[in-house]
Amino acid sequence: MKEKVGILIDGWWQKYKDSDFLKKISSVLLIDVLVKLSGIILLPVYLRLMTQEEYGIYNYILSIVTTFTLILTFGLYVSQSKYYSSSDTKEKKQTVVFNIFVLLSSLLVLVIIPVYAFKLDFFLVKLLFKNDITYNLYRWPILLAIIVSIYIVLLSNFFVTSEQIGYFRKYNIIRLMFINVIALLSLYFLKTDHVQIRLLYTYLTEFIVLASFMYYYFKEMRPQLDKKVLYSSFKLGIPIMFSAIWGLISNYSDKFYLEKYGSPKDLSYYYLAFSVSNILYMICAAVQNIWLPTFLKEKNIERNADKTIKLLVKLGIALAVVGALLFLGVFAAIKIHVISDQYTPALYILPILLIAQIINGIVLIYSNYMIYFEKTHWSLYIGIITSLIGIAGGYFLIPVWNIFGAAIVYLVVQLTYIIIYHYLIKLKLSQYKKSSLS
Repeated sequence: MKEKVGILIDGWWQKYKDSDFLKKISSVLLIDVLVKLSGIILLPVYLRLMTQEEYGIYNYILSIVTTFTLILTFGLYVSQSKYYSSSDTKEKKQTVVFNIFVLLSSLLVLVIIPVYAFKLDFFLVKLLFKNDITYNLYRWPILLAIIVSIYIVLLSNFFVTSEQIGYFRKYNIIRLMFINVIALLSLYFLKTDHVQIRLLYTYLTEFIVLASFMYYYFKEMRPQLDKKVLYSSFKLGIPIMFSAIWGLISNYSDKFYLEKYGSPKDLSYYYLAFSVSNILYMICAAVQNIWLPTFLKEKNIERNADKTIKLLVKLGIALAVVGALLFLGVFAAIKIHVISDQYTPALYILPILLIAQIINGIVLIYSNYMIYFEKTHWSLYIGIITSLIGIAGGYFLIPVWNIFGAAIVYLVVQLTYIIIYHYLIKLKLSQYKKSSLS
C-alpha cells in the first residue's frame, strides 16, 4: 500500500515539475489562498472591532463597490487578455497595453466627473439603501475604492496575461502585509465611524501599493494610439460591461432586497456566510487568471473543450473539499466563541451559499467561451434573463424567508446561469463539429 501511495505521489510530482500551467496555478492559488485565509483568520478580530450593524453596512457598501468596479472597467480587462495574447510581436503587445489604458482612463473621466459634479451618485444611494447611511461620510472613500479597484483589476490582469507571475506574487504579498495591518490599527485607534475608517484606510493603502507597482505596467507600454485596437477593444468590452450591469441586478438582488426588508443584523449574518463562501469563487478567479491565456491560445476547439472539462471536474472536486472544510471551520469558530454566537444564523445558510459559489466559479470558467467565440453579447442576454429571476425571487422570497430566502435566490440565479451557459456552449461546439465534418 505504501509503495502504491509513493508511486502515486512521485507520479504527481513529476507531472507537476513538467507542467508550467500547474506551476502557475499553484503559485497564484498560494497567494490567493493566503490573502483569503488572512481575511478568515482576522475575521473574528474585525467582528469584535465593528458592531454587527457596521459589519453589515460595510460589506453591503463593498458589494456595491465591487459591482461598479466590474461595470466601470468597461470589459476592457477582457480585451486586454484577448488582444495581448493574440498579438505576435512585443511591439504589438505594448501597443495594446497603452491603448487599453488610455481608453479605460478616458471613459472613466467621461463617466465619473459628470456623475460627481451633478451629484447623481446621491440618486443611486437613495435607490440602493432603504435607510440613511450618512452617505456624505462615505462619498469620497467610495469613489477612491472604485477607482483603485478598477486599476487593480487592470494591473492584475496584465501581470497574469503577460505571464509575469513574479510581479503578481510580490504585489499581492505586499497587499496582504500592509492592508490588514493598517485597517485593523485604524479601527482600533480611531473611534469615529468604523465603516468610513475601514473604507478610507483600506483603499488609501491599496492606492499606495497600486501606484508603486503601476511602474511595471507603464514600462510595458508603447505610446502609440491605434484606432483598430481602440475600436476592437471597445467593441469586445462593451457587451461585458452591459452584462455586468445586469449582473448587478441578478447577483445583488439578494443583498438589495435583504437591505430593504431586513435589518443591518440580517446583513451581518448574510455577509459572514457570503464572505466565507466567496473564498471558493476567489479560488476559481485565481485559476481563471492563469487558465484564460492558455485557453485563448489553443486554436483546436475540440482539444480546448476536452481540457476545459478535465479542469472543471478537478476544480469541482477541490472546491467541494474546501467548502466542507470552510463550513466545519466556521462551525467550530462559533462553538468555541472565536466568532460570537450572535452570528449563529450564518451557519444555516452557509451550505447553500457554498454550493452557489461553486456553481458561480464554474460559470466563470465557462464564460471563456464567450470570449473565444467573440460572442460576449451572449452574456448580456443571459444577464437579462437571470436579472429578471433575481428580481422576482428577491421580491417574493426575501420578505418571507429573510436571509434563507436571499441565499435561495442567489443559488437559483447561479443555477440559471450554468444551465444556459452549458446549453449554448454545447450547441456552439456541436455546430462546429458539424461544419468541420462537412
